[in-house]
Amino acid sequence: MATTEPTATSPHAGKPRIGKLLMRRTAIAIALVLLMLVPGLAMMAATGQPAATYAAMGTLVGVVAVMAGGLRIGIITAVVVALLAPIVVVAGLTPITGAAIMAIMTLVVGRLATFGLHRATMLVPIMLAWPLLAPVPWLPHDRIAELNALLAKHGTSLADALTAKQAQPSGASAGAGSGDAISHLMMELRMDSTYLTWLMVFFFVGAIIPVIIGWLMRHRLRAPKLEMHPRRETVPYTITITVLAAVAAYYFLDHPKIPGGAFFFAVTLVLAQVGTDIAWKLTLQRVIGTFVGVGLFIGINAMVGTTTYTEVFGLPFPLGLYLIGIAFGVAALIAKFSPRHWIYFMLIVPTTAYLNAFTVEGAAGLGKARLIDNAVGAALVILAALITLVASRAYSRRFPADPQAPIAASPA
Repeated sequence: MATTEPTATSPHAGKPRIGKLLMRRTAIAIALVLLMLVPGLAMMAATGQPAATYAAMGTLVGVVAVMAGGLRIGIITAVVVALLAPIVVVAGLTPITGAAIMAIMTLVVGRLATFGLHRATMLVPIMLAWPLLAPVPWLPHDRIAELNALLAKHGTSLADALTAKQAQPSGASAGAGSGDAISHLMMELRMDSTYLTWLMVFFFVGAIIPVIIGWLMRHRLRAPKLEMHPRRETVPYTITITVLAAVAAYYFLDHPKIPGGAFFFAVTLVLAQVGTDIAWKLTLQRVIGTFVGVGLFIGINAMVGTTTYTEVFGLPFPLGLYLIGIAFGVAALIAKFSPRHWIYFMLIVPTTAYLNAFTVEGAAGLGKARLIDNAVGAALVILAALITLVASRAYSRRFPADPQAPIAASPA
């Protein structure tokens, strides 16, 4: 009687190969980067304005809203972020109004935590922190054309002039009069109706595109699983993010020379947890990855040297810096899908620094700001979580919770 021996199966038979997994992650990362770049580039080609890059921020807001909250939340978020964009720019005129609008946005995020929608909407205050603190200017085309024509008589261009300026040793300042003129110009910018209207368009176009793509792929998208949270968990969470964000907005607007203050809001909202748990592992990986990323960034900056400008859509851009930032952005998105989160935080340092800077020196300032904001933000979030933990335990001993009690609230 013949007997059949069982065939030995490889322990890795059911797992995808590393090569295929890496290719899949790379394809997803490139698709996400293109999804962020295409709306911004299209709007920039249509308007010839660097402020059109805000469309990429809107795209990030829309992607997260659709993936974490669903299509309906994605539509609402696209409308809300577009309506808020001009408001935050005007609110940034004074520290108190900036702190007030940031408090309102984070209060709403905290309230939505009751329905498990805080992760879907937290990018609204995170991304709007950039135009709140330092809005990208609106450049008058007639002035740029006039300046280019004047420089052309001397055999150069605005891009070449900026490149030569960056090659000069730093130390000569423009003086107090120039600083006052720039401050007055930025104040007028924040009140310009044309600029504010286009800002709404940029954010809405960027945020609504992921919603449209999600609607076209609605049969393949899985509905997000939303975790409801009781009031005893959402109230401390809301207080934590609102107080930290409002105080930070006031401080950074009152100290406008500090670069990259928007990083602080990202740290606060990402690390803050609903409930009494402290995300020790995520916090540790974020801080370690940021420290390593700053070291990597310093080495890259030394190799890059001075900034070279290239004319794109009639405007001078540090194209080399942006291409480096995009390359690191793809690598960061690939690492985002891995369990080693510190690699993502390491790669995101040069990504954010180069994509949000206009010079190598500006990128260096943003890299340092990200390091400081991560360290300070993580420390404050942990401190707030420890205070919440002690208060929650004391409250629970005095007023035991009924596990059968439903959460009487509706997201509608």
